[in-house]
Amino acid sequence: MDQARDYWRSGGSDFIGISTKNFNASHYVVGYNGTRPFWDSLAAGEVAAEIINATNGGADGGGNRCATSWAAGGNFWIIAHSMGGTVMDFILGNANSSTPNFNLNGAYDVVAQRTSLVVSVGGAHRGSQGADAVCGDAALLCNFIAGFIQDCDDATFWLRSSDDVQVRTFSNAPARNVYLIGGFEAIFGASACLSGEDDGVVQYASIFACGGSATASYNNSNVCNNGFKQEASGFFNLDSAHENHNDERNAVDSDERRQVPDGFWTCGGASCAPNTRVQTGMTTARFISTLY
Repeated sequence: MDQARDYWRSGGSDFIGISTKNFNASHYVVGYNGTRPFWDSLAAGEVAAEIINATNGGADGGGNRCATSWAAGGNFWIIAHSMGGTVMDFILGNANSSTPNFNLNGAYDVVAQRTSLVVSVGGAHRGSQGADAVCGDAALLCNFIAGFIQDCDDATFWLRSSDDVQVRTFSNAPARNVYLIGGFEAIFGASACLSGEDDGVVQYASIFACGGSATASYNNSNVCNNGFKQEASGFFNLDSAHENHNDERNAVDSDERRQVPDGFWTCGGASCAPNTRVQTGMTTARFISTLY
């Protein structure tokens, strides 16, 4: 559990502490095996089991528990980063008997019943061009650079942008709404291998769960709106931040935020124009804390 908890902090910066308003909101940290495919029993299966434990009032590995159980009327938000977004797509997209992998390795229907919404930060909904490079599916130079960064383990193989491994191929629209936040701070070298804006690991077409090509080139002005997603329903844009893939999850970079099409922010009572700078110094963790 220390590893799962540490994922959300760096030094004195703590995503969970900030997003819970200095722990005034209760929380439960879910851990899973990030080297396994998103659909695996140690990934989706483990996440489903832990969400059910959390909503039953059970404690996580660090002793944290939700203040109110589902049976007592609790309300549960799931905050997911990176592959966590893909895992939640699979669980919530297979939560009823008409879905292709209904309850594959856990009670996905119970998870959907008890979940209010998901906030996905830097999610690999359409796969990652970074994973393409790690697994040798990109341009030669990108493959060479990626080989020094990460191995093509099973999880990475299943996070490529190829349609045959994408979560939408194995699931339907999510049973609960998924709200999308993206980062647009480049990582030197890596971002050159990704299309359009990206957080250095995942491209906008994937972060914002776009329909069409998983490698389309998008920016804050033209990224897909809520009417052009990987599924006919269930995905909604929030905003973007000048954070890279790591900054998104550890709250170390309090930087500008920008509106995206159909995004969260309003200007003078109407939706702000895409690419409007809406904040000059706010982490994603802080932004999430303003949503409740």
